[in-house]
Amino acid sequence: VPVARAGAGGGGAQGCVGGVTLTESVTVGGGRATACFDSVVFSGPITVAVDLFWMDAFADALNVTLRHCVLAGGAQLRIGGLSESTARLMPHALVNMTNVTSLEGTIVLHGAMPLHSSVLMANSTLRATVGGSQYVPTTPGHEESWYGPALVLDGVRLLSTRFVMTRSTLVCGGSSCAAILVERGLCANLSSVFYMDNCVVRSRVHVMYALASDLRVSSGSVFSVQNSSWSASSIEYDDGACMFRDVAVDGGSVLQIVSSTFRLGFAMLIANRLTVTDGSWLVHRDNEFRTAYVVYVESENGVAFRDRSVWSILDNNFTYGSYSSTIVSMTNDWSPPSDLRPIIYGMCNELRGSLVTNYKEELNIGTPVTVLDCGACTVDAVCFAARTSSISGCVCVCAASGYGGTCLPAAVPDGLGPLPLPDADDAEVRCVHGGSISSVDDPDPGVRGLCFVNVTFIADIELDLWTFNAPQQTLNITLLQCVLVGLSIKGSGARVHVNVTSLILDPGALEFEGDFGASSQILVAGSTLLSTVSRAIAFSDFSFDANSTLLLLDNHIEGNSYAVYFSIGVVDGGGIIVKGSTLSTTEEDDGMESCVCVYAVDVKNGGYLGVENNTMSAVSGIYIYEDTTVSSAGLLRVADCTLVGSAEFLDSALLYLAGSVALQGGAQWRVEGNNVDAASVLSIGHAQHNIQLSGDGTTVVLAHNRQVDDSYPFADLDQSNLIVVSPAKLVVGCNLQGDEEVLYDGLFPEGVEVFGCGTCNDDAACYMPGTESVDRGSCSCSCKDGWHGASCLPFEVPDTFLPPLPERAVDGDTSCVVNQTMREITLNMWKTHHCYVGVTFSGVGAVLTFSFDSMPLHLPINITLNGCTFREGAALQFFGDAEAAESAGVLIRVSQTVMRSSTVAFIRALPQHCDIAVTEVDAVQSSAVHLPGTVNNKLSVVMLHEVELTASTLLVSNANAHALRCGGFGFYSIGTLTLVRGSSLYTRYCSFDGYTYLFRVNTLSVRDHSVFALLNNTMASGTSLLYQHSRFSVLDHSVLRVVGNSGTVSNAIVADELWTVQQSSWLDWRDNDVGVGAFFDDTGSAFVSIDSSGVVTLTGCKMGSTGLSVSLLSRVDAGYRFVAGCLTVAGREVTTAAELELHGITNVTAVAVCGECTKDGDCFAPLTTAVSDCECQCAAGGHGDVCVPAPVPAGPPPPPPPLPPTPPPPVPLVGECISDMEYPAIAHAVGGGLSWLCYRNVTFSGGGMSLTVLIGAMTGDVVNVTLDECTWRDGAVLVLLGNAYAAVGLLNIVVTGNTFRDALLRPEGVFPPHTNITISGNRFTVTRLIPRSGLGLRKPSCVAMNELAITNDSAVVLSGNVFQTVRASSSAIYVVGSALRVSWHSVFAVLGNVFHMDGSNGTLIHLEGFAQSSSLKVLNNSAVVIRGNVVSRPVKYFLLL
Repeated sequence: VPVARAGAGGGGAQGCVGGVTLTESVTVGGGRATACFDSVVFSGPITVAVDLFWMDAFADALNVTLRHCVLAGGAQLRIGGLSESTARLMPHALVNMTNVTSLEGTIVLHGAMPLHSSVLMANSTLRATVGGSQYVPTTPGHEESWYGPALVLDGVRLLSTRFVMTRSTLVCGGSSCAAILVERGLCANLSSVFYMDNCVVRSRVHVMYALASDLRVSSGSVFSVQNSSWSASSIEYDDGACMFRDVAVDGGSVLQIVSSTFRLGFAMLIANRLTVTDGSWLVHRDNEFRTAYVVYVESENGVAFRDRSVWSILDNNFTYGSYSSTIVSMTNDWSPPSDLRPIIYGMCNELRGSLVTNYKEELNIGTPVTVLDCGACTVDAVCFAARTSSISGCVCVCAASGYGGTCLPAAVPDGLGPLPLPDADDAEVRCVHGGSISSVDDPDPGVRGLCFVNVTFIADIELDLWTFNAPQQTLNITLLQCVLVGLSIKGSGARVHVNVTSLILDPGALEFEGDFGASSQILVAGSTLLSTVSRAIAFSDFSFDANSTLLLLDNHIEGNSYAVYFSIGVVDGGGIIVKGSTLSTTEEDDGMESCVCVYAVDVKNGGYLGVENNTMSAVSGIYIYEDTTVSSAGLLRVADCTLVGSAEFLDSALLYLAGSVALQGGAQWRVEGNNVDAASVLSIGHAQHNIQLSGDGTTVVLAHNRQVDDSYPFADLDQSNLIVVSPAKLVVGCNLQGDEEVLYDGLFPEGVEVFGCGTCNDDAACYMPGTESVDRGSCSCSCKDGWHGASCLPFEVPDTFLPPLPERAVDGDTSCVVNQTMREITLNMWKTHHCYVGVTFSGVGAVLTFSFDSMPLHLPINITLNGCTFREGAALQFFGDAEAAESAGVLIRVSQTVMRSSTVAFIRALPQHCDIAVTEVDAVQSSAVHLPGTVNNKLSVVMLHEVELTASTLLVSNANAHALRCGGFGFYSIGTLTLVRGSSLYTRYCSFDGYTYLFRVNTLSVRDHSVFALLNNTMASGTSLLYQHSRFSVLDHSVLRVVGNSGTVSNAIVADELWTVQQSSWLDWRDNDVGVGAFFDDTGSAFVSIDSSGVVTLTGCKMGSTGLSVSLLSRVDAGYRFVAGCLTVAGREVTTAAELELHGITNVTAVAVCGECTKDGDCFAPLTTAVSDCECQCAAGGHGDVCVPAPVPAGPPPPPPPLPPTPPPPVPLVGECISDMEYPAIAHAVGGGLSWLCYRNVTFSGGGMSLTVLIGAMTGDVVNVTLDECTWRDGAVLVLLGNAYAAVGLLNIVVTGNTFRDALLRPEGVFPPHTNITISGNRFTVTRLIPRSGLGLRKPSCVAMNELAITNDSAVVLSGNVFQTVRASSSAIYVVGSALRVSWHSVFAVLGNVFHMDGSNGTLIHLEGFAQSSSLKVLNNSAVVIRGNVVSRPVKYFLLL
């Protein structure tokens, strides 16, 4: 310690160390009588010890003084060091600590104090946190625990000593913090006093926490907490503000809690045992307790009052704390033994504003309490009787040994005083203007609120109103034009006025928790909240006391699952209004997503809950999870709202009730003037729930609502869900579906009051409790005084001035993240450039999400990812909004990307003027990626969820994708995919292997000069290139192109619903090659509706069949154009109108000639001036090689063509065979123009190998096909593709002596008359599923047939074969998804085969059929023969039809 100097520290006392900073540990003592520090800074993790043992034992007194000192950075000041026996030998000590400030420091008092000592801490502020304080407990077993104490009392023994803390603040932060930590017991003995007076203590968990320690007040001592404020915000069970092992008050001592405020969670005091003996006194007087329990004793029978000891409970106010909104108790379960008979007085206590009269029922005191009237004071109740001579009124007259106003056994220390409050002029809440901050400190005592104007908060902010110490004051919280990440406001039971106006919050949530006192007001207005968490505004664990109001006005609010969420909507005499806002959700996972979600509703005593004039987009507008009660003139109103629901959920509704509703006592529920699309107006989730009306004046009004169409029921309920008890009324009328009034057949019970449009119904027009009269001519209401609006409602939304949203500083950093591996991602959306080069995104925590509604779209946005890798659940997703936002342009480039079980997702309406290119993607997918906000997750390279492109382009090019599991969609569009205002979506030069569909779209709308194009893509296998599930429209000079694609697929195009082509639009289907597949899926009905200006082109395609059994065009208007021709069907060219009609292509207006081009057939005619040498000459506004109406996005060139495969052997001469060779592993179609085909001892192998015999391309009076002693293995497939129109006389197919090992024999199609197929003497062994495009195989099979039909003296015979399967649920012979048809003197026979079905649940022959149709059709003197076969093991089915 430096040498002491006079005058140190600017006025320091003689002999004090002053004006210095200590940075090293030191022990002070050394025989001195004084240790004095004045204006000293104790800095860093040091320990300064004042050891009384080593001070001057012969001095008159020991003096330890700290004035104006600071402890920081983990510094510790330790004072003490005496055992109790040594303390009795030392001179008394005077420890004086005034104006001490501690920031992450700790003051430690330890050991016994000498007799007649004094310890004073005054006017000080001590702050510490669990992470900042360096104090380590020394109690055995707790050395590794961290409590962050500001003050430690370690083995403190007070012997005839005064210990006073006054006018000081102690603050502790952290999840396990204790502001005061007690170790090795705290004892006040021999007429000692311990006073905490006029102090403020705030802690996250504990105010005073004892480690394996007792509190003992003995021998005429006093322990007093008075005029103080404690707050501890923990809501955990068994967390007490003050916690000891045992508390004992004996020897005529007093423990008193007086004139203090406790804002706590679970309990004020927790102890194993509480014992008050020897005529001692426990006092709780004039306090405000906001906690579940004041005294919580954990041991059974742990409370004992003996020897005429007294407990006085006087003039206290009890109410809920933050732990529970239902528990308020003085004690926990306590039933003392009958022989103890404690003396307890209760006088003038209030429980939640009501006088307590039954202490057992109301405060849970399980023993008789002597109840005194207010002001009826007795000596035993209000005085310490042993030191009191008499009482005058309620004033105690003390005996000689009594002290203070209640005649305490020990002298009251001098210097105690009230907590100083600011001057009246300081009551105004001062505002912080501008700047950026990351946290908000606890307010000083007396401060009545917080105000921030144009402040940017760069971290989540929590405003805990428990930290305010402004009793009986209204707290004001104001945030104006601020920018926040997230904000939580926790109520304390005080009355609060919250004003949040013109605020931007992104990406967190605005949360309100706790109790907001009576007549509180919360206003959130003109704000934008774009939350990426579940709830944008959440009122969780929230209670709103009587006559309070909550207004959410003119906001834009978006959350993942809920825009606004209430854990419980209790409205008692006040109101909650959500008005004029845009509310939306981004996810559609479980059907509960809603704009306003309320767990339960209870509106009463004239309260109101109104949702009106909002624009909403979610599965449901308002979702009420539990039961709803509206009573005693309460009002629940949903009015003038617009909802766009969800096509993914059938129970989408404006108002969805997952529980029952009870209205009574003049309550009203009004659903009026709303407009809904893709949703019902009202839906009840379960049949057992109902809506019950009772009582005079109780009314439900369902009127003037409109559904855009009738795709959803108007109200998803029936009359069994409604119970109306007269004189209650149900009024329904003038509800529309489209332009027609709704028919209510079976919806409502008898007695419902129904009116039509044009009729004035009083209850529907006016809120009758507030209406003086109704003018039925104009259907207008005249209101009583105090009622408002056109309908005479009980509330009026005040006019609110809304300043503009704040200007946010845009991050202009253009640098790139390079060559990193990222597992967790936090993005700053408010910047213009995002760049990642060579970055690996790994794991589900590395989903890279860009939210356009959180970006500065008024500036150009550039997002670049080059050479990146997404793996192990990582993904890339782009979120738009409910509508396409204005933007200065968004450029997105994703190139040379590796994706392993990952996806690129675009969600909702993207901003206008997007230029997006995803190119050169290498994707391998073995599992689906779950993305928040998507109902279905598939193996998809690109996912589109309700995407809308407006004046934008999206290109996916040069993607090479492999799916290792079945069922994937290369591109998957969920909901509606919309292209408008010159937008284009191109998929070109992509390669897909193992996917079911190249592009699967639910609903597609291409309009207003837009283009959808699939160009030059390939599929190794699959069901179709383009699958359309629902509505499909190409309108207003728009184009849909499916051109130049190829693949081994069942169909090029599958259409489940009607396609509409109107207003000079074009369907361009040219130059696609689907091999042996059908071009269209046969739905049995025409699916293209074309108007007089529409054009359809179908030319240059190669296919096994057209797939049409009826006309392609369902409706045509005069002037339409259908150009078709130059097709190759089953290997044969189709060039004439008659040939086209033979294949179902009718209503053709122009037959295309191979090699010739026309303006209508090969170009977009409205923007083409001429065609020269098959090149389209474009007019202004035409783009690309065919003059489409929207720009063609630039991208990389097509990939180089693969090396040519080894050519197949030449066709053998008649009578000769291709023999003794390894056939190239290619997909090869043979038969064109031949009458003889023979393979002998040839090996076919590999998953890419298929040999397709095109029967339709063969010709001759006698045609022979022979496959003899060949080997098929490792996924190879033999396809015998029939064609009813083949130019053959007699057809003989013989497959004999072959070996199939994990290979497939696949006869399919309709064979010509006089066909004989012999499959004999072959051996089939299959251990796995052999997936093949278009077949829909779901289990391992040896022979798989699809749409097999034989007719006119034909036969198919399988004989003498050996079939062996080893997998469960396998089939030997499987007719997939169609009927087996045998007609006109034909035979299908399975004779003398051997079946070894080694796996469980096997099936020999499975004829699956399609939907509800037959699976086997045997007609006109034909036969199916199954005879003489041997089955070696049990099977589940021999024959399954």
